[in-house]
Amino acid sequence: MDQWDQLLASSEGLVQGNPLGMPRVSRTINQVQQLSEKMVSKVQHRDTTTDGLASARLLAQQGLNQRQLSKALSKFEMKPTYEDVYQTQHPSVDEYLRHVQQSTLLSAIQEAQKDAVSAFDDFMDECMERDWAQDRGRLVGQLMPIGASSKPQQSLPATQIRNQPAPLLLQGVNGATPMEAQPQRSEQANRYAEVVRAVNKVLVTGSQDLYDAVNAFLAACPEEDNADKKMTVHKAWVLLSTMAAQLKGVVSAPDRTAALVVGARAFLEQSYQQYIRSKLQERRSQGALSSSNTLDQLQAFARMSHQEHVDDKDLAWQVVFLALRAGHTGVAVKVAKGIRDPSSGVMGHSTFEEVLERWRVTGHSLSQQQRSNIAKECTTNLLGDHSQTGLKALQHKYRVAAHAVLAADSGLADQVAKEAGIIGTIEDFMWLKLHLVQPSLAASMSTSNRQSPTATSSMLSPPYSITTLQEEVLHWGPAFFSQDGAQPLVYVVVLLMSQHFRKAVEYMGDQAGLREHGTHMAIACNHHKLLSPEEQNQKVRQIIQQYGQDLTATDARLALEYYWQAAAVVDASQAVKEDLLRQLLIESKAYGSLLGSGGVGDPGALSSFIPDASERQRMMEAVGDACEQQGQLETARELYLAAPNPCAALRIMNRQLSDLIKPAIADEAAGEELAGLLRRAADAQNSIEKSSLQHASAAQQELQAFQYLQIIRDLLAAAHR
Repeated sequence: MDQWDQLLASSEGLVQGNPLGMPRVSRTINQVQQLSEKMVSKVQHRDTTTDGLASARLLAQQGLNQRQLSKALSKFEMKPTYEDVYQTQHPSVDEYLRHVQQSTLLSAIQEAQKDAVSAFDDFMDECMERDWAQDRGRLVGQLMPIGASSKPQQSLPATQIRNQPAPLLLQGVNGATPMEAQPQRSEQANRYAEVVRAVNKVLVTGSQDLYDAVNAFLAACPEEDNADKKMTVHKAWVLLSTMAAQLKGVVSAPDRTAALVVGARAFLEQSYQQYIRSKLQERRSQGALSSSNTLDQLQAFARMSHQEHVDDKDLAWQVVFLALRAGHTGVAVKVAKGIRDPSSGVMGHSTFEEVLERWRVTGHSLSQQQRSNIAKECTTNLLGDHSQTGLKALQHKYRVAAHAVLAADSGLADQVAKEAGIIGTIEDFMWLKLHLVQPSLAASMSTSNRQSPTATSSMLSPPYSITTLQEEVLHWGPAFFSQDGAQPLVYVVVLLMSQHFRKAVEYMGDQAGLREHGTHMAIACNHHKLLSPEEQNQKVRQIIQQYGQDLTATDARLALEYYWQAAAVVDASQAVKEDLLRQLLIESKAYGSLLGSGGVGDPGALSSFIPDASERQRMMEAVGDACEQQGQLETARELYLAAPNPCAALRIMNRQLSDLIKPAIADEAAGEELAGLLRRAADAQNSIEKSSLQHASAAQQELQAFQYLQIIRDLLAAAHR
């Protein structure tokens, strides 16, 4: 305390006097403020450029590079140490560990509090949504139009319920909540839906062959205005339509395979014709646009690939191959007749133009001997000739390619496919491969091998089948054909060309942007019997069913259309249809819209698929039994009412009433549910009394049980009051 007093006395002496004789400077507050502002302004206006140059000069004198030093400092990162996080100012290890434990417990408690608050908020949100759904259901029940069973606002006496006749009307007419704003479907989806309805109509009547589903879907999917896209959904539909058009009147499996191959080639050739015309349109100066002659256009297109002026005679082999690629076989024969090449070999005493003419007349098919002669000509004379250079070397490649197409030999085709200038696109590759697939050749070769032992020494490679092409396509995979997913439709088209229809649909179902189109392409393929065998179509069924399931909340009738097609994709058995109907009823609750009003008013959407009333009744009762066994009493009850089987419906409602009578005394929501259930049971009672079932023992038991339950309900209500 004495030290504090001495210090205080010294400070007072310093204030009062000036023992050291130091000069005193007195400043007013305003003067101090002006001086401080002046000092701040000097700091703010300091020339950093001069300081930077000075620092750089100083660093240079010491042999340091300022830029490298700045870069190194920018990458420098200070990481906290263990001691920075957990302070170690503790005298012992026990205290330090106690501090760490307390910190850990505190952080865990804080995290638990955050989780508890979040969980409580989620729980309250769910409660509010559930309460709102119940209130909304009661409001919709009061506003439900005629044809549905509306819920009364208050409980009715049992005698009034018994004496009030009511038809067996079903709940949920439209399969959607009228008070909710339904999402708008796109025009594309609506056009697709109309075609699906038409497909189901012909499916029910058994006249599928009279309806061209692929062309209908093609008309419903107009071409997109996307010039930058190489492949569009519309083009995929055009391909499928071109392939399906070749199936008319074709029954056997080999003939169907050959017909589909012809259709795929025709699509590629037509696409190539359009490509040539578009290129000529772009290059008006080089193209013969004023002429409609096909040969002139092909020659102009061939000249476009050369920088210098070339005579048409020097491009003869290129024009022949281009004519074959575009499907103009007649033009190819005409150009081949004008070729005067002294090195042109003789293939079995026949010139190339003669073989080409025979190939054209016979529908792109030659005998094994003729194909062997062409292969021999290519192997011995053409492939080994490397003496050509420049333009002649290019024409020689086109000559080999033309021979390989006629020979339909996979070995020669592989040699041609390696030439980037000849086969430059996936479309060119598939066109060349499809020329190899000829089912009749495989059969004839196997027969000739059995008849002639020397046939095995043929120059031809083993027959190339559609199965071989499918294996090659799957080996390369979607990444190769779709450019790592940038063009998924290209892979879809390749799968369709290789007759991998199921794989194409499944691939589209896995792509979010193609799922809608894949669903309807699956329906079209199944309509034209392109998805067999049916036991392998479970994933396709799931794709169609999922599309229909997305419609259950907005349009249950349309959802049934897709569920029916999902059943048709597999085996269309009664069991599959019943299972899908049960799922749809549980998901949509649209009993009135799907099942009808029990003989009054709308017959329901199901009547469009099962016109026969007795068959429809059997199906409803079977689905009702399945629902009752699985505890889905509400759905079973409505199915029995629509069948109609009021005795079974009353049996279920008696079970529900016995569970609801006691809770309804104190719970308002349960009371409203009980009142609606009593109304429904009264409907079933009136139906039994008006039918021949009233004398049956089972019906009498259910009616008596219903009367007892009403009496118990009245007694409990009176006791509660």
